[in-house]
Amino acid sequence: MAASSETTADVGQSAIIRGRYIATPPAGTVIFMFGLRVNRWSEVRRWLPLWRSLRRIVREQRARPQCGLLWSTSWRDGREFTVLQYWKDMQTLLDYAQDPSFKHAGVWKKYNHGVGDTGLVGIWHEAYTIDVESPKGLHTIYRDVPSRGLAAATSSLEGTEYALRELARKRSGKGEGTMP
Repeated sequence: MAASSETTADVGQSAIIRGRYIATPPAGTVIFMFGLRVNRWSEVRRWLPLWRSLRRIVREQRARPQCGLLWSTSWRDGREFTVLQYWKDMQTLLDYAQDPSFKHAGVWKKYNHGVGDTGLVGIWHEAYTIDVESPKGLHTIYRDVPSRGLAAATSSLEGTEYALRELARKRSGKGEGTMP
């Protein structure tokens, strides 16, 4: 992975959270991933404007919390630029995508009527709703890292051994939990 950017201001030594912790998101939180794949590097004049637009979209989302974005990070791996985001819920994400007051709607339209049909640049996205009521539908653990991912987007719980076992027991629906 070549490059990464996060919404957390300081991922240096001082931002590390010592010990174990787990994410405790509210039901309905959405994990959203999207990416842009450059299929022909030589066509820079065709893919660079789209890449710049995607960066502006992410900056706008971070600057306007009312859109529903909770946390975001991005990276480049070879030909692909990927963004991982957490949103308040699916309806908020879908409303954002259609709202003409945000940059996304215009960029999407421009892509579809421009480079979208050329095969020069590919785009993809996936969205998943977290159902914390489903005991086997969520497992997180963080240890000695800055707050990130689902824990940074929503909330977290100190992961004392007892708390981790209790949560694992509740999520599994079994009597005795095991350390995740």
